[in-house]
Amino acid sequence: MVRRKHRLMSMILTVLMVLSVVTIATVSVSAASGDTVFCQNDKNWGEVYCYMWTDDSNKNAQWPGVKMTKGEGNLWSYTVTGDWGNIIFNNGSGDQTADMTHQGNGSCYNNANGSWSKVDVPTNPTDPDPTPGPTNPNPPVPPTPTDKNVVYCRNTAGWGSVSVYMWNSEEDKISAWPGKTATNVGDNVWMLEYDKSYAKIIFNNGSGTQTDDLTHPGSGYIYDNSTGKWDVYDPTMLRIVSATATPESPQYTGVEVKLSIEALGGEGDLLYKFSAGSTVISDYSANNTVTWTPTTAGTFTIKYEVKDEAGNTKSETASYTVKDIAAEKAPVLQKITVTPSNAAKNEIQKGKEATIDITAGGGKTGTNLLFYKIKITDPAGKTANVPYYTTKDVYKFTPAATGTYTIEVSVQNSDNTTEVREYEYKCVDTMTPDDNLSLSLKKTGAEEVDSTVTVTASAAGGKAPYTYQFKLNGQIVKAYSSATSYGVQITKAGSYTVEVTVKDAAGKTVSDTVTFQVASQVDPGEYLKGDSDGDREVNIKDATCIQKHIAQILTIDSKCMKNADVDGDSDITIKDATMIQKHIAGIDVNW
Repeated sequence: MVRRKHRLMSMILTVLMVLSVVTIATVSVSAASGDTVFCQNDKNWGEVYCYMWTDDSNKNAQWPGVKMTKGEGNLWSYTVTGDWGNIIFNNGSGDQTADMTHQGNGSCYNNANGSWSKVDVPTNPTDPDPTPGPTNPNPPVPPTPTDKNVVYCRNTAGWGSVSVYMWNSEEDKISAWPGKTATNVGDNVWMLEYDKSYAKIIFNNGSGTQTDDLTHPGSGYIYDNSTGKWDVYDPTMLRIVSATATPESPQYTGVEVKLSIEALGGEGDLLYKFSAGSTVISDYSANNTVTWTPTTAGTFTIKYEVKDEAGNTKSETASYTVKDIAAEKAPVLQKITVTPSNAAKNEIQKGKEATIDITAGGGKTGTNLLFYKIKITDPAGKTANVPYYTTKDVYKFTPAATGTYTIEVSVQNSDNTTEVREYEYKCVDTMTPDDNLSLSLKKTGAEEVDSTVTVTASAAGGKAPYTYQFKLNGQIVKAYSSATSYGVQITKAGSYTVEVTVKDAAGKTVSDTVTFQVASQVDPGEYLKGDSDGDREVNIKDATCIQKHIAQILTIDSKCMKNADVDGDSDITIKDATMIQKHIAGIDVNW
């Protein structure tokens, strides 16, 4: 039987791939398109990426490169699509090899012991005989044929990819084994278009796992590789093509994560919804991309949902891990903000000074300092500034030409561990008006007792002017006003969460939060202006406490008398309570 022949060959090839590893000499070899590179992932990275290059203008992808394909065991592979001489393997989130020289087709790098070896790249097995296989006894009637023949596979078996081998005879086949690779069209469905009719078909994963020889019912059918059943597929039904989180998990608190949904089919316009656990990040709207900035560590279930005008819904979920950045030794680049810009379209304006604000964390080693370097490449490929490391996390430049500018941001700790990311902005004569209201936050200052941490907000899009509201640990500390910053006085150990909400002239609102921890403790009797009740916070309860003290309903604790004397006239009066109320409302009272 053909089925036995293919499975036997697959077993032989798998054994050969594992047992035929031999040591090779280190030589300089340039990768050619079609070569296969392997990584033996004995270090158990969650994902393996391959970054290859010859120079800055000739590389296989932006860092971290191309995600490799997991095969048997811990062996990952990547089929090269160009001519490159250098290579780095990495996990996409910080762990990586050194810069290395590509060792040629079939070369395999072990990321645990740092050795190169050789893997025999498998050749095509014998093509199957045209032996009939099982079919559904009463297959459904297919839809009206179109100009294109198409077959589908519902990949419920969880294959990494789906290949389709079709044939009429030994001489009349779609291609050599394992056939042509299908395209993932979303909703776990893979599609292959073909030019002519074939009587027989085999679905396989391209590396040993396959179905029996099947009789092909015709164009427009879908085969479930788990249940083994054929059915008619309706390509107009609502489906999610992709649901992605960038950067990939795991990441750290404070890192901006871009969540995106791509969907097809359905009736009328589509609406999109995003959630993290029980928290709705963005309810149903026309926006298929949102930014999520996690403030607490943990493993979250990200839910992607899409709905059409008829009420049909589709959803997908994925797990996303967030680590606490507070004690992280390595530097972590959380985000950059470029102003003025059209953030939605990554546009900056020619001849207008732009400010780059870097938000980073970690670096809790040595001096606990972080160092920043920005390299700007203009549309002609020339470096437009003089890049060097500094403790300043703000940089200004003026784009002088239209076209794409590349902003390379490096963040380094005192042990010289470095994280590098690239951002692209299109320089235009006039920026496109941005209708989507967005908010970015910047945190500055030492996160320690007897210091002040300032949170500064910046809004874009929507309809100016903007007003901002600040909350500290759930309490409103500054009502809506044009003030864009709030200084948190660190008076005791604990967790501090600042939530900022921006409102535009049309009444649209967007919120974001910044959370940080303070570990050291202070004497609760230390001075905190306005804290008349001694709870180490300034809110409406302090104003009430002063009013009750004046009415002789209660007596302010002696340690808090100085706090309650807000205007500094050595007396506790209604003026002190009024100043606290104005301060909470965001009214300037020379606080």
